[in-house]
Amino acid sequence: MRRETLLRICLLLLAAVMCWPAEASVRKRRIRARRNADTLVVDVPNAEMPSSRKMSMSAYPVKISVIGRGVQIQSDHNQLLPIYTHSGVLYLTARLNKGTNWLSGLPRGRYFINNRPITIN
Repeated sequence: MRRETLLRICLLLLAAVMCWPAEASVRKRRIRARRNADTLVVDVPNAEMPSSRKMSMSAYPVKISVIGRGVQIQSDHNQLLPIYTHSGVLYLTARLNKGTNWLSGLPRGRYFINNRPITIN
């Protein structure tokens, strides 16, 4: 009886010791992130409200055409292309190679690619 009680107390103390530093370290990291001047704090826009911020575009011109559920993107340069949802939230950043690129697997809906509205049916 006495040994079982002692084992239970030891297990409870061990569980408390294992959980305590993790919570404290997370709190310390959050405090450091707020105090660090190099950290960029950005508010996450609400998914229901359109963002008033300007969407970024690709560095070079691209030709975009929707064929079925796929998007054909022709580029003359290697670049990154941001894709936004209809509410202005960044959904994906696609890496484009020089030439013809195909983007498939986007769920049905409206998107903004290079500040142009694109509809996937």
